[in-house]
Amino acid sequence: MPLPVTHKCDVYSFGMVLFEILGRRRNLDVRRGEGREWYPRWAWQKHEQGDLEGVISDSGVESKYRDKARTMCRVALLCVQHHPESRPSMNSVVRMLEEEEEIIAMPSDPFRYPSSSSASSQTPWSLGAAEGSNSRGILTGSSRS
Repeated sequence: MPLPVTHKCDVYSFGMVLFEILGRRRNLDVRRGEGREWYPRWAWQKHEQGDLEGVISDSGVESKYRDKARTMCRVALLCVQHHPESRPSMNSVVRMLEEEEEIIAMPSDPFRYPSSSSASSQTPWSLGAAEGSNSRGILTGSSRS
């Protein structure tokens, strides 16, 4: 069953743009054939292996920009979650990229598509009280995002 088009589609698209910036290439280039793995999936696998630094160094990011690139990668992984409810708001994305908001947990595997349509009742980014968070700073599934 297809998901409806919502503002969370923009969040997903922005995450894909972050990956294109970080990887310095298109995420899907049909002219390249099968030779290159899809960058977002590869970045997730590196993250799971505890080698997010490998993503950064393979992208050719200068050492003075590596902290920002690490943040970009983590935010991009949050943005491309399969379930729209699991994606942060664009306000939150901007605050995380500007380092005004801490990323308190990493996302679940954005490329695993669960058979049930129910998403987790909590999302893995912190939000301020102005956006309807619970006492731990986690936006709950019933809150506006």
